[in-house]
Amino acid sequence: MRPKSMLREFGIRLAGLLTRLLFILFGGLRVWGLDNIPREGAVLIASNHTSYTDPVGLLAVCPRSLYYMAAAELFDIPCLGKLIEFLQAFPVRRGENDLQAIAKCRQLLKEGQGVVIYPEGRITQDGYLGELHDGAVLMALRAKCPIVPVVMLGFDKMLPLNAKFLHFAYKEIRIGKPLDLSQLDPALTVKERTAQASLLLRRALLDLGAKENPADSASSDCPD
Repeated sequence: MRPKSMLREFGIRLAGLLTRLLFILFGGLRVWGLDNIPREGAVLIASNHTSYTDPVGLLAVCPRSLYYMAAAELFDIPCLGKLIEFLQAFPVRRGENDLQAIAKCRQLLKEGQGVVIYPEGRITQDGYLGELHDGAVLMALRAKCPIVPVVMLGFDKMLPLNAKFLHFAYKEIRIGKPLDLSQLDPALTVKERTAQASLLLRRALLDLGAKENPADSASSDCPD
């Protein structure tokens, strides 16, 4: 390993240790299912997104090095941009088909890396699980890699949107079993397999404790 790579690895591990200590001190942190994250090989980690502290939560507990897809505007913030880049985040332009970010993600998966992505595309303001964009499952299908569902609970209480200070709040990270999308019927079209995979991911996130908007639940129960 080159000295620069060794320095980054040491810095990431140190950041993970410090942030885990911070989370414990500010109300406690419990992790479920950590063994569900493969220790090596390509994997896509798909998480709900309710707080800016979500990526740091995974950094604090995951035993393997991860890469994070993060909103492009964060990289324009002095100091913060350099910090998250050091911690292996890469930018994605939200609300558009960012081919550069997609190519970066696909290359990392091809190299056998773990990539964290937020299928909702942004932080949810009400804490409910929002609509999942197809990009995450589509990349997992194309890379033929597992996708691991993760639900972060309580992190929005520790750092609510627009809050200036951290709050004491109990937090949990729940990690589900990897979804093997290769089991989907190969006779289906890409669009059909993507829709099925997205539905599987949503169900997995809800089973792990992600909150569903009551309005969405009611509408799904209505007959066609």
